Amino acid sequence: MDSRLQRAIGTPRVQQQAGELVRLALVALEDLKQIDENLYDRFLSTRNSKLGPEAVAEGLLKLWDDTFRGLEAMLAFARSLSAVQQDAQAAKDKADSAGGDGFDFGDFTEAPSDPSLDIGAGDIGDLLDGLGGAGEEDETAKWNGVLEKVGSIEYGLTSQLKEARERVDKALESGETNQVLSILDDTNSSSSEGVHALVAAVYEAFLPDVNAATVVPGYLTSLGRALLVRRGLADLGQRLTPQNNLLQGDDPTEHKIALEQIKLTMRQFVGSVVCRAMRAADRWQMVQFEGELSEQPLKAARLTSEGLVKYIDSLSSVNQREVLVVHDRRTLEDMRDALSNARQLIDISPRAAREMMDRAYQSAQRLRGRHPATDDLIIQLERYAPTSSNPGEGVKFLERLEAVLAAAP
Repeated sequence: MDSRLQRAIGTPRVQQQAGELVRLALVALEDLKQIDENLYDRFLSTRNSKLGPEAVAEGLLKLWDDTFRGLEAMLAFARSLSAVQQDAQAAKDKADSAGGDGFDFGDFTEAPSDPSLDIGAGDIGDLLDGLGGAGEEDETAKWNGVLEKVGSIEYGLTSQLKEARERVDKALESGETNQVLSILDDTNSSSSEGVHALVAAVYEAFLPDVNAATVVPGYLTSLGRALLVRRGLADLGQRLTPQNNLLQGDDPTEHKIALEQIKLTMRQFVGSVVCRAMRAADRWQMVQFEGELSEQPLKAARLTSEGLVKYIDSLSSVNQREVLVVHDRRTLEDMRDALSNARQLIDISPRAAREMMDRAYQSAQRLRGRHPATDDLIIQLERYAPTSSNPGEGVKFLERLEAVLAAAP
């Protein structure tokens, strides 16, 4: 158990339950993380395997079980916590409803008090506080709030797993192994987000100053993966296109050098985190291009390089993923609001205007890879960001930011 969390929770029962829940969540995330390589390897095996459909289906179902075993254990524990909470609440409600059935002792006159035995209400309160009763009640209330969130997360993840497994079974019946791999990938990403939300709920309640991401540093949301891949592919295209133009050009003296640069670039890319974050089919295709370029003679490699550049262009379809569509819309709205405020403040309060421009600049950076028209302007922003409080520099930087927004498709 995280020592910080252990110190933050004094109630033994809450400490034990919270610690076990976080432990199971970390185990689940570790299982989910292994799928990045396993999914790719499985994709390759289904492409190259001579096994029958039954053997392929058995292997994919084993991959499913291995990937989500930890998640299933965590969800089972979460359900047990919800059941305990519901039983406790039911018992409390029953006791409250029975509270009026006690004995009636009538109207007794108050016995004379002995001044030497007078204990004030404040003294009793201090005594209870000293015994820690109030602290336990506070932690129990926090934990009950966490359990409500955990219950919602558990319900969502359980429903999602059940639906995804049904889709997997139908896909296997029709022999659509690539569809199974896609379902695995999507379910893995959304499950990781759900588990991270569960860990975050615990830490927000008892350690609000601790970023839950520090507890699960290997965690990457589906949005984070999509942004990483989008920007990485844009950078790859920018590096390959000039070299491919030389390779396709009429000067044969440049062909060999250009091809060597393309080979080096692809060799570096297939070993990068960007390539590992790609979907299995796309990653396989990139590895195929790299292998062909490294083995083919110059004449064939020229055709392969041209096909590679076109394939990278086609991967701009990543922008159509819902997670990126929502992200880009919100980012553009934030950028528009920030620039509108900056334009109004530029003469009144240069410092406040600069804060708005910084906010717009960060938004622009999150759009890298979205479209070539804006990428060039964003790169220029990095070179021309003002380094002083000179109003003239601030106005020029604001105009460049507005140009990025205007060019956004």
